[in-house]
Amino acid sequence: MPYILGTAGHVDHGKTALVKRLTGIETSHLPEEKKRGMTIELGFASLEDPVHGTVGIVDVPGHERFIRNMVAGTWGLDAALLIVAADDGWMQMSSDHLRVLKAMKIDSILLVITKSDLAEKDMLELLIEDANAQCEKIIGKTLPAVAVSSLTGSGIEELKAEITKLLSSSKKQTPPTPFLYVDRVFVLKGIGTTVTGTLRGKGLHSGDSLQIYPSNEECRIKSIQNHHKDVDKIEPGTRTALNLKLGEKTNLERGMLLAQKDSNFILSGKELLVRIDEVFTNKEGGLKNHAEIEIALGSAHAIGSIHLNQFDKSLGRLSLNEPIASAWNQRAVLIRHGGSEIIASVRVLASFPSYKRMQFKEAFEVYRDKELPSIHSYQFNIEGFVEDPKIKTEELTSDKSEVAEYGSWRFLKKRLEFWEKKILKTAQESQAGFTLEEVDLPIPQKVKTIVFKKLCDEKKIEKEAHIYKLSGRTGDDLSKNAKDLLDAAFKAGFEGIEIDKIKIPQARKEARDLIKLGKLICLENFLHYHTDFYKKTVNSLLAKYKPGDKFSIADAREVTGLSRKYILPILNLLEKEGKLKRQENDRIVL
Repeated sequence: MPYILGTAGHVDHGKTALVKRLTGIETSHLPEEKKRGMTIELGFASLEDPVHGTVGIVDVPGHERFIRNMVAGTWGLDAALLIVAADDGWMQMSSDHLRVLKAMKIDSILLVITKSDLAEKDMLELLIEDANAQCEKIIGKTLPAVAVSSLTGSGIEELKAEITKLLSSSKKQTPPTPFLYVDRVFVLKGIGTTVTGTLRGKGLHSGDSLQIYPSNEECRIKSIQNHHKDVDKIEPGTRTALNLKLGEKTNLERGMLLAQKDSNFILSGKELLVRIDEVFTNKEGGLKNHAEIEIALGSAHAIGSIHLNQFDKSLGRLSLNEPIASAWNQRAVLIRHGGSEIIASVRVLASFPSYKRMQFKEAFEVYRDKELPSIHSYQFNIEGFVEDPKIKTEELTSDKSEVAEYGSWRFLKKRLEFWEKKILKTAQESQAGFTLEEVDLPIPQKVKTIVFKKLCDEKKIEKEAHIYKLSGRTGDDLSKNAKDLLDAAFKAGFEGIEIDKIKIPQARKEARDLIKLGKLICLENFLHYHTDFYKKTVNSLLAKYKPGDKFSIADAREVTGLSRKYILPILNLLEKEGKLKRQENDRIVL
């Protein structure tokens, strides 16, 4: 299984020289780096390990001004060499780089004392003791250590043996998608755009399609290189170069993320919800609410401001000037705006394209005072349901009692109980039953139908055609208001009643229920007939005229004794029922 090993440590402590001694590769490739004698950009090399095969090495800059580049080099590491020079000892960037390693959860670290030819054995032992005292303060443990000289080669073989052990003890990062932050972009004539980065998650093949985040544009892999060799496929945990086919206007630059299309594991946006794991500084009050900061994650960084949650100070809203992409729960560091001081380590829990107060309030509530087991758990808490059988229940919640199962569906129990309560309340209040659409629930129609079906299976409600009603309720179970309204309609006889003029509480609602029950007929607008009187009118007409007979409005008025106010809407209803057909101003019985 491939591994990535990185360097960390103060400027001019011999990181690049050590990499060259280990691998024979000079990682300083910029003219300015050679001129100044220090690393500015990331450098890359490879080491042949007797157990783990080809190990990718990332050499990071040690100067505080290039701390963002250091973060870009460490996000994908499996293990790291923390380098301290024998002639300088522990320095400020030694601490800062160790904090970055801690923030990135890189636990497999080897302490390497370089330039051992410049110190006596006793001094080297004191340097290791002092360095481990600093490690104890920052990461809560001491580190295995080895002293080496890149100049003389002393300790190099021992270091290689320790690297083998270090990699064997490291824990691999396993995102559920191919996952590569772009750290370099080249455009070569006749070849096109090539990007480099550390691949995590799943492997890639030539011809695979990927999505570019945060722009959400697509690209396709034309060819792959690993350590300067052409390959058809690449395993996760390796340094790789991808030659890509892009759209004409597609923009691809350092800091962008390549991953599977529409992966729910990938978050992108300008508004981030972050968990603050540790604040590293007390200068200027530490991490201040609403302060301008810079976030560095993967090979990306962006400027914005942090807004702390008033109920859980470990949660904050990070409002950025430009969108950024990350994995769910990805680790990052906050840097003081305009400087290089590392303020805090954070994890990205959610992201949104823009700020919406209610959306963030809901997200804050989901994460308040608790950790979630997976991105599926966040979505489950927000939506309240999941159908995908591939997602395990333990990925949804750490407490199985919070989950209710129905067939292939799993529901967040408190959400389901709220929805069911609302449906049953509607059923209780509805004399004549109700339709699916009459219950306003903030869930997709498919999910709503499943919840209704569950209640039917549990005999709490029952369905007839498209109408639902409380189980056991009959059409005779009328409320007092409904009975009063029906009685008023009966007493009105052929005069009917106008609902908007009836002084009965909730008259319109009761009228709708009585219509569903077939006890009341709406002629038009607010004019209603008791069903008995409507039937008498219809029967008198159809007793006089047989199928095929034609009659006028005047004829209908004469037969029924009703005025145009009543007879016209009755004739219109009979047309809708398919009992009559209009022919100019006359009607024909069907």
